[in-house]
Amino acid sequence: MNRKNRFSQNIYLIVLFLFALTRGNAAENQEFLFDAHVPLDSTAERAIEGAQNWLAERQRQDGSWDTRYGRNNAGEIAYAILALMVNGSVPGEGKFAKEVGRGLQFLLNSQRENGLIMGASDSQGPMYQHALATLAILEIYGMTQNPRTRSAASKAVNLIIETQHEGGGWRYQPKITPGDISISVMQVMALRAAVETGLHVPDETIERAIRFIKNCFHEEEKGFTYMPNHNGAAFPRTGAGLVCLQTVGLHDDPIIPDVVKYLMNNAFPEKEDSHQWYGHYYTSIALYHYGGSPWKTYYPKIRKKILNEWKGDDYGYHILNTAWRILILGVPYRYLPIYQR
Repeated sequence: MNRKNRFSQNIYLIVLFLFALTRGNAAENQEFLFDAHVPLDSTAERAIEGAQNWLAERQRQDGSWDTRYGRNNAGEIAYAILALMVNGSVPGEGKFAKEVGRGLQFLLNSQRENGLIMGASDSQGPMYQHALATLAILEIYGMTQNPRTRSAASKAVNLIIETQHEGGGWRYQPKITPGDISISVMQVMALRAAVETGLHVPDETIERAIRFIKNCFHEEEKGFTYMPNHNGAAFPRTGAGLVCLQTVGLHDDPIIPDVVKYLMNNAFPEKEDSHQWYGHYYTSIALYHYGGSPWKTYYPKIRKKILNEWKGDDYGYHILNTAWRILILGVPYRYLPIYQR
């Protein structure tokens, strides 16, 4: 599908959404209207392109990158691919078509007989890698309709379905184990992408995932915990938890306004922990989907923070943090399907 046809299709979906929105009756305390427009000025666009060039220059010939968490970590590579796609590149089209195509080929070549997609044997968190690689493959398939990509995606999705715990979550290894929210949100995003591209996901898989997400909500702190009945809420996993709810279609769940307040109160602490940018990646998606004042307040702050860090040609020291920043700063492009509500 060429860019013109994709644009027409997106306009059609937007028209349908606006029609449905005008017929809905939101609760009085529900602030949400899908008003998420924020300007993407030339400074931000140049910064995104500069960081994308930085990523492209560091890609190896086999489509991989030098990854931080284990050799050839497929999850980090998937993030890098998505970052190069944020303003329109896909295999065969766009400024970074070659790099995206090579990255896709690396992920396809990394798939094992059971459907698992991961890098070298010393890599960490196989299901982290698998879900992110599956998401990247599905995003590309949704834009290109390549049959080989669909076959690999189908095998990958089936593995996610087969390894879900009865409690609704997933864990590090590709086996049935009680889940945590950081791993599970990635699986849920991949499953949503699968449904949108026409792959079958059983209703009970989604129902169990919803139950798991709700069980991770901390009633007193109004955020999400790492596991059900675990220690207190934290910013990174609360961003992940809100994306989970939105991904399964619970955009008007009554807990969401409180979750949004938690994110807004904890997004910019004086002292950041090592997972803060992981949290911003999910929070940027979540608040974009929520829209309105929270998103329009959050985005200029995170934009300023990223641009201050990227002064000159210093785009980072490893691909993961750079890819996260590109994806966050590039949300207003609204090109990737994960930004479609």
